[in-house]
Amino acid sequence: MTSARVFQILVWLYVVVLLVATIAPTDWHADISNPYDIDRLIGLGVAGLLARLAYPQTPSFVCLLMIGIVCGLGFARYAAVGNFGSPMDCIVAMAGALWGIALAAAFSKVRFSSVGKRPQLN
Repeated sequence: MTSARVFQILVWLYVVVLLVATIAPTDWHADISNPYDIDRLIGLGVAGLLARLAYPQTPSFVCLLMIGIVCGLGFARYAAVGNFGSPMDCIVAMAGALWGIALAAAFSKVRFSSVGKRPQLN
């Protein structure tokens, strides 16, 4: 099994875990009172990172996928809890996904650029 296939399985399992965490009863959520939604930022950052590593040849698909995931999680939150959240929630979620995508793109560029280069001895 190739590494891209492993990342594809990981990203979809991770999205399912995010969905379950989103629709879980609010009593089960950690009682962290952070005004900036750091947990959402990090969670969707990891999702963006995994998605970019899973689909390295199609960055536009990854961006559309993350937009769909953020919108889907927002709708699931509305369906389960009854509130849609504020526009800042959506901005934080999209920013986290974008940072994850950018971090994975930078990681793959550094990894692939150093593979083909050999030191020159003079």
